[in-house]
Amino acid sequence: MPLQKYDILLAFKVIALSDKLNGTEKQVAAALIDSYNRRTGRCDPSLETMAVWLGKSRRTVIRAIDRVVRLKFFRKIRHGGNYHCNSYQPQWEFYRLLERSYRQRRQDYANRFARHEVSPSPGQPCHSSGDKVVTQTCPTNNIPLTYERCPSNRQHYQLNREGLGNGSAISSVRALNSGFFDPRTSKEVVQISAERRWNKELLDRFRHSSVYAAIVEALDHDLQECATQAEVQRVGAGLKYILQELIGRSVLSGFEI
Repeated sequence: MPLQKYDILLAFKVIALSDKLNGTEKQVAAALIDSYNRRTGRCDPSLETMAVWLGKSRRTVIRAIDRVVRLKFFRKIRHGGNYHCNSYQPQWEFYRLLERSYRQRRQDYANRFARHEVSPSPGQPCHSSGDKVVTQTCPTNNIPLTYERCPSNRQHYQLNREGLGNGSAISSVRALNSGFFDPRTSKEVVQISAERRWNKELLDRFRHSSVYAAIVEALDHDLQECATQAEVQRVGAGLKYILQELIGRSVLSGFEI
């Protein structure tokens, strides 16, 4: 195959990156490539000349040449050069093959960042038969905000006058965004905060398990109200109440809680 545009540069690259050649063999191979004449195709430096170039003994150069020929970096033609010197033909296609292999390893390693760690499961393509509308429990969707925006100092003063500035109730109403005072009572605010807590606990605990769908489907309005009241009385009691109720109704039979 004829010499291509970047073959000599590619040959130096492959020789330098080779893990099969030692330092002296790389020097000898590079000297042979450097001796290649692009116009005539000749590559026939004498052993004495190469020994002087590289500062090596003649015997060392001979051993290195035998090694690079045996590894197919060059093809030796005995007495094929000027003055009956040996001629050495660089194996351009072999260099291209090694360079493609090296480039592919680099690309494969770089692609490790592009692989997505996803579940092998294809997922459910559509809703189950008999599926029905249920209450959405995601806390970022169905829980109303208490305040649109942080209240002003004047509004803080009004909160304190109405008994909401003691630090316990006010801490549960800081989802703030509009500029006007929310007319809901402190009791409503506490209930909203309690509902948000058991919703979040339910989502955090079961979102990656198959039992989550069964719990959501069984959450009717009465059960949610009772869970919220339990959560108001004691933090963490809302989800516990839901699980106890659903176990009593045999809804969670066969699931590991």
